[in-house]
Amino acid sequence: STINHYSHRNYIEQKKYIDAERQRISSEMHDEIGAGLSAIKLFSEVASKNRKDVDEIRQINVMINEMADKINEIIWSTNAESDNLESLFDFIEGQSRKLFEHSSITFTASMPNDIPDVIITSQIRRNNYLLIKEVVHNALKHSKATTVHLGISISNGLVIYSIKDNGIGFDPNVTKINAMGLSNIKLRIERLKGSLIIENYKGTGILIKIPLEGMIMKFEKKRFGWIFPEKETRR
Repeated sequence: STINHYSHRNYIEQKKYIDAERQRISSEMHDEIGAGLSAIKLFSEVASKNRKDVDEIRQINVMINEMADKINEIIWSTNAESDNLESLFDFIEGQSRKLFEHSSITFTASMPNDIPDVIITSQIRRNNYLLIKEVVHNALKHSKATTVHLGISISNGLVIYSIKDNGIGFDPNVTKINAMGLSNIKLRIERLKGSLIIENYKGTGILIKIPLEGMIMKFEKKRFGWIFPEKETRR
């Protein structure tokens, strides 16, 4: 109908405006704040090398690195061009690998070969990323492992995250609910309508399954044999 056509066109126009504004904010943060923070980081690193005996300089350098990572996360989550599964998986893998750069733990990752070309919201992206970040950070901080593997796959309409380490393991029935961020992990999984399995055998294995249908904002069919149906407009 004419009304439905107008509503759809109005929605598209509003989305284009919002995406353009998100892109502008993301670009300005990258160009202005990101560049300034990089300069401060450079001076801090030089000062740390020249005055290794001053602990405060080292602490400042650590704080700047942490702030730079947080700014990078905000820029990524704000950028409308990142509203897709490939960007989500790449960012999760890259940031997870970065966590282990200065540790003795060997980090490996495996990604899916075929990634559906679909659009997901920035909030869904952020919830997925923060969920896996917390799990991986727990492995780094608590597992006492020598190896950690992150696997991401897509099967039967599910995004599957597998995080496996060869550390000391833990009993989720004994561990306090607030310890190791379990409460936050479970809350994020509930928001994504997913499921969680924790196994303790030669380390800790965490399996998280998220329904892909609930992540997708716009349904598109490219070269894949399956597709989720769009909601029909009532007439």
